[in-house]
Amino acid sequence: MVNLSAKFHISASNHREFHIYYLAKHSKKWTRRMHLIGTAVGVVGTAVSVMRMSAIGATVSAVAGVVICWAGDAIVEKTQPTTFKNPIWSAMSNFKMAASMLKGDMSI
Repeated sequence: MVNLSAKFHISASNHREFHIYYLAKHSKKWTRRMHLIGTAVGVVGTAVSVMRMSAIGATVSAVAGVVICWAGDAIVEKTQPTTFKNPIWSAMSNFKMAASMLKGDMSI
């Protein structure tokens, strides 16, 4: 039996190129669902914590959201999170993907 495992080293020169790579790394529905849940937990939890002036709550909420997103990458897609390659472009792409799902442009 032959085991073919391709590893691609993508070098994006701008966010648009990176976003295409990001979407390819999040092709399964359950990965996108976990990212939507993680993003919601992070954003809502952080917003509530900021209104309550709780730095610890905001930090915990943000970390919980990221962990949920990473779990989707590791468990469902079985890939390393793209956050390690470019954290800022990854966050931007994640919010853009979540917005696309909420608008109905991308399946959930």
